[in-house]
Amino acid sequence: MTLQDLSLIAQIVSTLLFPASLVFVGMQMRQTHAIERGNAQRDLLNQTREWWMICVSDEAMFDAFCKGMADYHGLSRFQKARFSTLGYNLFHIVEGIYLQDRDKLLADAMSEGYYIAFLSIINTPGGRQWWQEASKVGNAEVCRYLSARLAAEDASLPLWTDLNPFFRIPPAAQT
Repeated sequence: MTLQDLSLIAQIVSTLLFPASLVFVGMQMRQTHAIERGNAQRDLLNQTREWWMICVSDEAMFDAFCKGMADYHGLSRFQKARFSTLGYNLFHIVEGIYLQDRDKLLADAMSEGYYIAFLSIINTPGGRQWWQEASKVGNAEVCRYLSARLAAEDASLPLWTDLNPFFRIPPAAQT
């Protein structure tokens, strides 16, 4: 076998292996995307769990959130800060969902559930009061999206206090 024959065989082998390597790289990219998607969803679930824990970490925080959904403007400065802490914390989770959803890293059902939950909070009387202030300082694209959905779905959106009645202020405590 001559050197020229060996060169020809090497070219044939490399011609066959090149497409195979591209297929392998494509499979790796799909696997990496699936792993990243799983990590993104797991991270959001952890952030949500942490939000719930902050919300119920003590009775004063829980009460500030409940009262804020009823009448944000009626809260003291400190209670407004507590309510805003929970509101902005959840807004940042929803903002992350919006951006990851845009990049197709989340399942549609997961992102829609978060949107409805957040919209149901800002659909409460106090939530609307807070959102008028909060929507001015968040990511403009996300705020426009949420505000447009709030306006378009106003009549059909549930209130957070209807979805989770334990957030309602008992009638005796409202006075």
